[in-house]
Amino acid sequence: METNESDHHVHFNQEPGTDDPFIEDNAITITKSQPGNCLVHLGFLQVKHRYSIELAIPLKVIAHDDFDWKSSIIESDDNGTHVPNLNCKLAEYLGYKDDHIELKIDYFAHKERLLKETLILMFSSPNGTKQQLKLVISARVLGRGKGTPMLRNGIHCTGIEIDDESDASDWAGFSRNDVDG
Repeated sequence: METNESDHHVHFNQEPGTDDPFIEDNAITITKSQPGNCLVHLGFLQVKHRYSIELAIPLKVIAHDDFDWKSSIIESDDNGTHVPNLNCKLAEYLGYKDDHIELKIDYFAHKERLLKETLILMFSSPNGTKQQLKLVISARVLGRGKGTPMLRNGIHCTGIEIDDESDASDWAGFSRNDVDG
């Protein structure tokens, strides 16, 4: 740490090329649970908030030797084989980049607790082979008044749902004449 008396500011020396370890620790964690399944840990979120989540899933986590991820596309579930998830939806498939497949997901933290939402995606390669990818997305959701979490890299708040239920009431209460009555 250096101080320069002429400008009265504190400057921290950082070696060129070194990364801030705090930034690295703030990444979304993606792990393999079994073939074709990934666990995605989002960290802390707030209840009744909507989020846009950018995921870069490494091929080493989902790799199948016989499937061509580089030129694959996502198939729609027109035949209704999977029940759609209301709180976690695929917003956009961005494709293959640098040994990752990239996705954008819309996520709604609908209740306070540890939430686990499942998103099932079906990929199709040009040669006709298909591959299912099951994402189990977990987040610890904080209730109202329990703090504001620092969002991990790739997570952006897109909106807040207003709760219909509130502590305020339209009931005027008893008047003095009603009580003495």
